[in-house]
Amino acid sequence: MAFLPNVERVSPPQMPQSKLIIAAAAVLLVLVLLFLANPFVQVESGYAGVLSDFGSVVATPLYPGLHVAIPFYQTINQVSVQPQTVSSNETGSTHDLQLIDTSIAVTFHVDPEAAPDFYQNFRDFDTLGERVIAPAVSNDVKAVTANYDAEELVTKRDIVDAQIKELIVASLSPYHLTVEAVNVSNFAFSDAYTQAIEQKQVAQQQALQAQYTLQQTEITAQQQVVQAKAQADAAVETAQGQANALLLTSQAQAKANLLIAQSLSPPLLQQKALDRWNGALPTYLSPGTPMPFIGDAAIAGGGK
Repeated sequence: MAFLPNVERVSPPQMPQSKLIIAAAAVLLVLVLLFLANPFVQVESGYAGVLSDFGSVVATPLYPGLHVAIPFYQTINQVSVQPQTVSSNETGSTHDLQLIDTSIAVTFHVDPEAAPDFYQNFRDFDTLGERVIAPAVSNDVKAVTANYDAEELVTKRDIVDAQIKELIVASLSPYHLTVEAVNVSNFAFSDAYTQAIEQKQVAQQQALQAQYTLQQTEITAQQQVVQAKAQADAAVETAQGQANALLLTSQAQAKANLLIAQSLSPPLLQQKALDRWNGALPTYLSPGTPMPFIGDAAIAGGGK
């Protein structure tokens, strides 16, 4: 049986236990730091994430979901892309130099693609409203109201509102803001002008009432004229009827008298007189006066 020579076995070099502990501690420390730094960031719905590398804004937005930011190097800020409203009170002048106060409320939202630009320039909506929206609204409202008289701002309200919204949309478009609504709550005039308007309305109502009264008077007068004309026409017709009736009566009487006259001969008349005579003679007669109911006819008849 052969025997191998004794060879000393050499073990691989081993890391000292202290170094292992240090390495494990370092790894654990890194994990703890990562845990404390929380590199995972969730972008909520209705928001857009803005990634910054040591303060330098990255142009690409982060959409809702879970994202990782390198601790101590990157940060993720969230910008709301939900509707926001900025209100302001504006004072301007009308075309007829009347002071007017109005309240404007602009509802808008930031485009998600423009979230990094918004964050870089404004950070928050208060700054945006103060630097951009309020001055734009003020200028646009004054530009529109200056084209109308005070009364037209009331009678042409829809047109004025549309023009104000159109100008505001154009003014905010460079900032990648989508304007959803522009509400003009009210146009308030000075007390003096309001009183003048009220007095004018009262005067117009009084004028309308006077015109109505005049129309009623004219209608009544016309009715009276019509009634009077009708009565006059009726009277004329009645008079003409009466005249025609009288004429007919007169004509008939004349014809009757003519027939009677034609039928009364002297002998007949003498006979009628004798029939009615009571036989008494006048006491006195003038010379040459014929005897009553006898006369020349009786004498002539006696002569025969």
